[in-house]
Parts: sequence; structure tokens; C-alpha cells
Amino acid sequence: MMRVLFLILIPLACLLGCSDGDAPSEQSGSTRIVVLSPAAADILVDLDRDRLIVGRHNFDTQLDSSIPAVGDQSTIDYEMLLSLDPSHVIVQTESQPIPARLEELAESADFQIINISTLSLDDVLATTRVLERQFAPDADLAKRFQNSIRQRTGVTTIEGGVLVAMYCSPTVDVLGPGSAHQEIIERLGYAPAITDGKPYMPLDAEDVLAINPGVIVLVQPRDEKVGPSSALPNSDQLGILSGLEMDAVTEGRVILIEDSQALTSGTSLIGVIEKLERQLEALSPLGSQHDDDQDRDNTEARPG
Repeated sequence: MMRVLFLILIPLACLLGCSDGDAPSEQSGSTRIVVLSPAAADILVDLDRDRLIVGRHNFDTQLDSSIPAVGDQSTIDYEMLLSLDPSHVIVQTESQPIPARLEELAESADFQIINISTLSLDDVLATTRVLERQFAPDADLAKRFQNSIRQRTGVTTIEGGVLVAMYCSPTVDVLGPGSAHQEIIERLGYAPAITDGKPYMPLDAEDVLAINPGVIVLVQPRDEKVGPSSALPNSDQLGILSGLEMDAVTEGRVILIEDSQALTSGTSLIGVIEKLERQLEALSPLGSQHDDDQDRDNTEARPG
């Protein structure tokens, strides 16, 4: 019988009330996961269950490249999928229906479809709870993520607010209202520089000048194999921002968050949040990233 878990339809209380015996046994070798969501793969990696993954999303950048790519949400290689003999297929269709062909195969091949959502931080938390209960019931990842996204209070106000962007050339690609990254800014207790708009908005230089944010956060994925990340953005990373006469740029109030999974709405956000919180605190009241770097160097140079 096909088993489909609709995250948005199944009450979380019901999931939490099930017995631990419902979780598949790794020792039996019966758990074989095809994960067609980079966010779900990110969570499974943090749960130390990536060894159960036998198929991945076409554009996944975290899992071992030797794991076969099975497709994405719009195009699934069903022949490859069946050859992997999965026990579970994880998809992320959000507002779209699960493909009818996938449902048919789940019925005939007897695998479980888990449909997740990671649009908001609470969605990521709910998804983490579902995957943790299903595949790693003794883990505490959901609890750690819940603590990471808790609402902070009593934070110093940053005049002009905080603007979150990805790439800055040829436009400044802003992560705005409705994005998990802007929600992080709000959970950390800071006001966003933009309160109206879409989760993703490409802005030109004049738009950014008009907004005049107090702090700019650049969230950019980075290949960890190329060496340690930089504390400050270079001119290439700043893009068109580097030529703007704007206080956040000229006074060094640009925070660079470099991480291979920085734009993935999964539990890797725990590390992103920790780093961002530290750096925003260093700029409250408004200071400079240059000052923070100097303070850190002085601290590290002091004898123990």
C-alpha cells in the first residue's frame, strides 16, 4: 500500500505520538532513500543518515557525486529511480501536486513518499522533526534547530535595517520578505531594510542607494575545498556595491557569510545563524567589520 506523508496535512502531534518502533531499521538494510530535495539532503547529512541515500537531486552540491542523480521536481528519471529500489522517496513540491507517475510507482513498487516544505524556518523545523523521527529517532537535531531560530529580544536597533543579498553583479540579488534568510534577521531581533516585496528581488544600484541599509549581509555559497573563507568581501563579491557611496559599504558594515550550503533552507542554517548573530552583535551599535577583525586579532594575540 502506498504511504504518502503530506507534511502540511499530517498534524505534528500525531507524528510525535507514534511509537519509536515505526522507524525503519538501518541494520536490516531496508532503508534506501532517494532524496529529490537539496534541503532534505542537508538535514539527512546533519542527522548522519547520508549513508542511507541511494539517489540524489540533479543539482545537489552536498552529497557525494558518486550517488546517482535521479532528477528534480519537474523531471524525474523513473527508470533510474526504480533501479535504485528505494524504500523512501523525499520530494519537495511545495504548492505543486506530487507527480501522478511517482504516486503510481509508489503503489506498485511499495516505497513511501515524503513530501516536505522548507519555505519558512518553521517549515524547516517541522521537516527536521519528521525526518529525525523517521530515520534518526535518538537524534537532537530538531531541538538544536529550534533553539537556533528562537526569537531574540533586547537587540540594539540598527538604523536603516539589515539588507540580505546573494550575488551583486550585474544586479544586487536581494533575499526579501518571505525568504528564510530575511526571517533569520527578524528572529535575531533586527529590522530588515525591506519590508515589502518578494522573497527574491534583483535590484539595481539606484534601488539599493534609495534603501540605504545600515548593514548589508552577503550570503554566498562557497566551495570549502578552496581554503578558509574570508572575513571581508572582496571587490568581486561586492560587485556593483563596491562603487556606491553608501555608508554600509564605505564604513565596512558589510557582513560576508560564506558556506557551501549558505542558501540551502536546511539545518546547515544553524551555522549560518551562529556566525551572523556574532557579526551583527559586533556592529551594534554601528561599528565596522574592520574593527571586529582588529579586536579578534588582539584577543587572539593576548597571552592565555
